[in-house]
Amino acid sequence: MSPLAIGLVILLIVFSGAVLGMLVGRRLPSDQLGGETKTVITAATAVVGTMSALMLGLLISNASSAFSTRDAEVTRISADIIRLDHLLRRYGPGADAARVALRRYTAMKFDDLFPQGRNKKPNVDNPATYKMLEHVEDMILTLRPGDDRRRWLMGEALRSAAEVGQNRWLLVQQNASFIPVPILILIVFWLTILFASFGLFAPKNLTATLALGLCAAAVSGGITMVLAMEPPFEGIVRISSVPIHHALEVLGR
Repeated sequence: MSPLAIGLVILLIVFSGAVLGMLVGRRLPSDQLGGETKTVITAATAVVGTMSALMLGLLISNASSAFSTRDAEVTRISADIIRLDHLLRRYGPGADAARVALRRYTAMKFDDLFPQGRNKKPNVDNPATYKMLEHVEDMILTLRPGDDRRRWLMGEALRSAAEVGQNRWLLVQQNASFIPVPILILIVFWLTILFASFGLFAPKNLTATLALGLCAAAVSGGITMVLAMEPPFEGIVRISSVPIHHALEVLGR
């Protein structure tokens, strides 16, 4: 399911809890909703509310950290590609074939992470693209530097190519889901209890119902935005393609 669909389901569940609380509140005798009962329920839901806030904070922090890490990996790959191209350019005409292969790799990587077209999905772990990176390394290894300057440039170029490969594998390993489903279910359960308690003592009128509905929409919207960060290369919240696009422009000069 998409993050938007999951968010709508969460909205329905949470708001249903509020409506259920209002319906139960209508049927219960007045002595069951007295001041002492309200005090006990308020204290109990305060604990649930605190736990929900802490868990939501943990979820947001985890999602933001994972998203930022992936974004940094893309930027690092782009920076390493630009440095590698500069090193090969300084090496001279002998490295032109390696530069052409590097351009092809960058274009393939851009198409993998930021595909054009609605039917295309990002592919972080494309074996063909990684094989092209290995081809770039092989092209660098075929160089025969005749002086210390070119030997240094060749060594630095191999190091930069290795950095690109390492960051690629880090991006692949970090592609797993960072939102545990049991935690998400637990948060929704807690929020439903909270809204049921709100509905239990809320006045049974349109204004109160709309207020509870808007609050449920706000909470589910926040969770939806967190979920939208999980597929980092697609959806509403996505990693910027500017770094790799800039690398392509630099390599095309």
